[in-house]
Amino acid sequence: MSDQNEWRLDQSEGQPVGRSRRSSASPKTRTMADLLFLPETERSLMNWLLRQQQATLSEVAAHLEQPESVAETLLNDLIAQGFIQIKQETCHYQPNLVSRKGRNVPGNIWDALS
Repeated sequence: MSDQNEWRLDQSEGQPVGRSRRSSASPKTRTMADLLFLPETERSLMNWLLRQQQATLSEVAAHLEQPESVAETLLNDLIAQGFIQIKQETCHYQPNLVSRKGRNVPGNIWDALS
């Protein structure tokens, strides 16, 4: 991953260091199109998680080739943004994206086009 250094441990405090984000009180509904605006590391993780359908913290850390504390920080950031949800009973992380709603087409559209 090209920007894997973005998420690293602060050696002086032993805590994960990440980018600052604008946070909202309630995460908004996310779609596949929203993934395009994520940084490379987060987008790559979301694409992998979409293929896996769900994963544990240790599986995510292994995929990222980072310590679990770094993976947990990244996951918590994606949860706060509304991209991921956690299944409490199994401690699995899974994508939280919605499909785009179809549009209602008027029944007489073909008449209007003729």
